[in-house]
Amino acid sequence: MKLSQLTEEDITGLNTILNKWSVKDALTVLSEIDRRLSIIEAIRKLSKEKDTDELHVLHPLVTESRWLFGPEYDTPEYTSNRQLQTVMRSLFKMDVQNEVGIKTNRRPDLVVLADSTSLSMTGVEEFGDNELATITKVLIVELKRGGFEITSKERNQATDYVDSLIALGINTAKITAFVVGDKVAKGLQRQYRAGSKDEGSIFLTDFDQLVDTAEKRMFGLRNKLAAMYDDIPGMTLYQQSKLKLF
Repeated sequence: MKLSQLTEEDITGLNTILNKWSVKDALTVLSEIDRRLSIIEAIRKLSKEKDTDELHVLHPLVTESRWLFGPEYDTPEYTSNRQLQTVMRSLFKMDVQNEVGIKTNRRPDLVVLADSTSLSMTGVEEFGDNELATITKVLIVELKRGGFEITSKERNQATDYVDSLIALGINTAKITAFVVGDKVAKGLQRQYRAGSKDEGSIFLTDFDQLVDTAEKRMFGLRNKLAAMYDDIPGMTLYQQSKLKLF
């Protein structure tokens, strides 16, 4: 048994943990930390490989990491790779037909509503005079394959998504769109505005920046514990996270 192999220092540390936590609670916390760090490391490694399957590998990893774009987006209210008309119906409870000038058959990779039950002071949910909650934040993520360079074409694609949602009636919410790839083409800004009244924001970002953001949101634990994952291939980490997540 491993307990017989523990040093005196390890036994003292284990005793400290068990004075504050039950074994079940400690395992729950450590498993969640390991799950998130595994996902972060898998994204970091696999995003550099051009033959990484975007749809079946990178896409699920980022989908399970919605908290990277803000804790308010760690919510079950999202759609993945669905047409805009399906997004409108499933998330916003609005039926739309083929509106003139709006391509409702387009498929953004990920659309997320900010958590309407969040108690943190994020400004996600607002109440009007009728005391009914309204959607105030929407996240769109357009994910590109490993090794992909983001150009003005991808930026314009994200802008079209934002403009389409606004035109379809989502005009009281702040819409934020991220285009994520391996790198951003030279000369392109990292942030753009969308909508006639600047209702939307477009951000162009690379996977390295995404991982750096994740590290900060995880209180620097990735750097402190990185050695645990150094020798594990990206696909192995992906498979491990897949088993835990699904």
